[in-house]
Amino acid sequence: MISKKAISPRPSIVFFGTGQTSLEALRAVDSYYPIELVVTKPPALNSSGRLFKNAVQQWAEENAIVVINPASKSDLIDKLKASDFKSKIGLVLDFGMVIPSEAIDMFPKGILNSHFSLLPRHRGSNPIRASILSGDKRTGVTIIKITPGLDDGPILSWGQIEIGTSNAIELRLELSKLNDALLPETIKLFLEGGLELLEQDVDSITLTHKTTKQDGQIDYTKPAEQIEREIRAYQGWPKSFFSYDNKIFSVIEAKQSNKVVSAGKLELIDKHLY
Repeated sequence: MISKKAISPRPSIVFFGTGQTSLEALRAVDSYYPIELVVTKPPALNSSGRLFKNAVQQWAEENAIVVINPASKSDLIDKLKASDFKSKIGLVLDFGMVIPSEAIDMFPKGILNSHFSLLPRHRGSNPIRASILSGDKRTGVTIIKITPGLDDGPILSWGQIEIGTSNAIELRLELSKLNDALLPETIKLFLEGGLELLEQDVDSITLTHKTTKQDGQIDYTKPAEQIEREIRAYQGWPKSFFSYDNKIFSVIEAKQSNKVVSAGKLELIDKHLY
């Protein structure tokens, strides 16, 4: 970790982000670099029909930071131009929109991105679930300089952790902590020209897939090992579930066993459900 005094002068940053992980990264980076502008998704309607601002926008406004809410790629370009920002570098994390090349080109130093996998493995929007579903032993955070392509920019730095039996919620928290520790030093070294940019190995690329609510339905024709991974990967959303006796049951935790029961049949043995 670096001290604020180690960064002088401190260049400002334009931050692109929307979700909880974005907020955690924004707070971490703000400890070392001034945030000139926050770009986040527009306020959305809640269940009662009222507009609400996401946590990133709320934090920015509480800290007197200018916020823009683009609704599309073209709107993003227009709003960035109108903001007349001065920052030479941008940072994006969990933004919810692919940043077009015209917007990237507005930053002399480019835009950096934290991706929660060991790239080029698990490119796309679902890397945490993909790491668990694939049975990976470890995962991590990779910081890249973005290009218009999908997570295919050159690598600046990375860190890794063991997955173990973590579920998706637990793994996101651990990766966010790793990212918050990694980002400030990476930005510093990048701006000083102290990092070698590494091109990704095209032969090792894997892509993630969008998760649907139906993915949470347990398919008992699959091996127990895969079902256990799914239950961990879908923790939080969409959650794993099965139907029995015209009722829906959610499964929040499971372990593999050597016991054998018929696929789709439930047995209660020594207070354990198989």
